[in-house]
Amino acid sequence: MKKFEGIEQIGFTVNKAHNVAFGTVGEYKFIINFLPQQRQYSIIATMKNDNETGVLSQYLETMDKGQFINWTHYKDHAVIVNLKNDKNLTVWDLDKIMKEIAGFASQNGYVQCCRHCGQETPIDVCSINGYNDLSCPNCLGQLAENQPKLKEVNLPLGIVGALAGSLIGVLVWVIIYKMGFVAGITGFIMSVCCFKGYEMLGGRIDKKGVWIAVAIAIVMLGAAELISVGLEIYDVFGEMYGISMADAFRAIPAFLEEPEIMGPIVKDLLFGYVFMAAASFSYIKNINRTVSTDGVVERLG
Repeated sequence: MKKFEGIEQIGFTVNKAHNVAFGTVGEYKFIINFLPQQRQYSIIATMKNDNETGVLSQYLETMDKGQFINWTHYKDHAVIVNLKNDKNLTVWDLDKIMKEIAGFASQNGYVQCCRHCGQETPIDVCSINGYNDLSCPNCLGQLAENQPKLKEVNLPLGIVGALAGSLIGVLVWVIIYKMGFVAGITGFIMSVCCFKGYEMLGGRIDKKGVWIAVAIAIVMLGAAELISVGLEIYDVFGEMYGISMADAFRAIPAFLEEPEIMGPIVKDLLFGYVFMAAASFSYIKNINRTVSTDGVVERLG
C-alpha cells in the first residue's frame, strides 16, 4: 500500500507533514503512524479497564501475525500494532484490525483514556518532539510547558566540527582511490561525518547546520578527488622527475586542462555526487524533520 492510499475511505484524516492518519473507530480514537525509515505502519489507541485482568494483552498476542502484523503490545494504556508495509496491505486491512480491537475492547469494558494521566477523558492527536501521540488537552499543555529549552548552537564550532568530520570522508575516498576504485558509499560517509562533526562541536544540529554540513560535504568530496589526483601525479612522476609532493599538487591545474585526465575525474565526481545524493537523501530528510520538530508540542486534531 502506498503511504495512506485511500485512508479517507474509512473516515480518517491524513497529516502528511507528520506522517500520520487519525480517526475514530467505535468508541476509540486511533492514529496510524507511517514510519518511513522502517517502511512500516504503527496503529495506536489508548484505553484502560479499572479492573484490568490482562485480557487485552492476551487478545493482542493471539492476533494473526502472518502476512501483515510484525508485533503487538499493550502497556501504559496504549495498544500498539506494528505492521509491514506490504504491497498487498490495503486500507480495508487496517480498518479490519482497528474494528476488531475496538470491538474486543468495548465488549470487555475498556474505555478511552489519556495515556499520560490515565484519565477517562476526550483525547487529541498531537505531536511531541516529532512523535505522534494521543493526549488529553491538560497533559498536552503540561508537556508544552515542561519542554526543556533547546541548547544553543555554537555555529563557528559547528562548522569546525563539520570540516573535521569531513576529513574522515576525504581519507576514505583517498584510500579507496589509491586502491584503484571509486566507491560511491564514500559520499554517504562524508555526509554522515559532516553532520556528526557539526553536532558534536556545535552542541546540536539545527536547520542552518543541515545545509552547512551538506555544503561542506559537497565541497570536500571535490577536494578529496583533487587530493587523490595530486597523490597520483606524485606517484607517477615523483621518482622519475624528482618532483616534490608540493610540486605535484601545484601541477594539478595543468593536468586538469588535459581532456583524457579531466574526463575520468568528472566521471569519478559525478559517480560520487550521485551516490551521495541517493544514499544520503533519506538520512538528510530524517535529520531535517528531527531538527524541525525538536522542542515542538502541537495539537494535530
